[in-house]
Amino acid sequence: MIKQQAKSIIELNKYLNKETLLPIYFLCGEDSYSIDIAVEAIEKVISPFIETDFDRESFNGEKAFELSQVLDLALTFPFGGGKKLITIKNFDKITDKKILSDFVKNVPEFTVMIIVHNGKISDLSKEPYSILNEKGYLFEAKPLTGNELINWFIKAGKRLGIELSDDNARIVIEIVGEDKTLLETQLQKFSSFAHGRNQLTIDELIKLSSPTKEYSIFDFISTLGVGNKSRALEIGFNLLDNGIEMVYIVNMVAKFIMTVAQILDLSRQKINDKDGSRLVGVSYYYYLNCKKASYFLTDDRLYNASKALLNADLAIKSTSMDAKTVLQILITEMLGQIVQIPFEA
Repeated sequence: MIKQQAKSIIELNKYLNKETLLPIYFLCGEDSYSIDIAVEAIEKVISPFIETDFDRESFNGEKAFELSQVLDLALTFPFGGGKKLITIKNFDKITDKKILSDFVKNVPEFTVMIIVHNGKISDLSKEPYSILNEKGYLFEAKPLTGNELINWFIKAGKRLGIELSDDNARIVIEIVGEDKTLLETQLQKFSSFAHGRNQLTIDELIKLSSPTKEYSIFDFISTLGVGNKSRALEIGFNLLDNGIEMVYIVNMVAKFIMTVAQILDLSRQKINDKDGSRLVGVSYYYYLNCKKASYFLTDDRLYNASKALLNADLAIKSTSMDAKTVLQILITEMLGQIVQIPFEA
């Protein structure tokens, strides 16, 4: 049996003109940013066909309501004689989902329904998802990763007049993470800071993207890389004091150690830096920074660092140890020396 596949939300634009309008837009998936943008786009296209606000209705699955009553409402003629728009959010919270199936088979021509289901649908063969998918009404928003996310970020930057190279886009994503909403916030910040310029330097991008004014996670990693224990502790405490979560620090250090290990292997194969950064899947800037981590350019120290990271991860997940203690132990175990916590009055 062939597993059913949903259309990508990227295809939605094909169904947003007068000739191709759909009676139902069922939007699901883990990329909430793309779903929110899709809802706005559908509403914008439908609005000219709605003649009175009485023909706009919105419901939320987190609040108690009967889906059957909403479907009955969708079957009644519009007040203004044009289209009727009904939006249901948090459809995943609704218990009586299956009754939507019969409605999908015969949607009145005057009704357009937007339905938002948070998260991935595990089985598209179940109702009402099967009939929605069969009719071509179901669109899935999968999170973008890797080159797809980088391309999206570069295009989003261009819309705001900011030119980002592939490498610069990658380094911002490495700092901020893959959440599209956070990345768009960074672009707004870049645009305001640019004052008419269409490009920012790599140092400006890093400074603007870093969550703390004084230090960035890259400062912490670079200091670890050369084995400077006291400086690493100072920067690490500053990150924690500025609201950076310990789990984020551990994840970024783990990525750093993994990259250094790959660099060590590639250098033995005499792979140049440009090709190396491409093979590892990181920015050229990040690759070069990791290459400067002279302290960890031995197999023994990399192995020791990996054990330290595992211990830190376990401490975060299974103990009540405070973040600064976890950080101190991590640095101690990674650098193999005792670290003194500065006295605080």
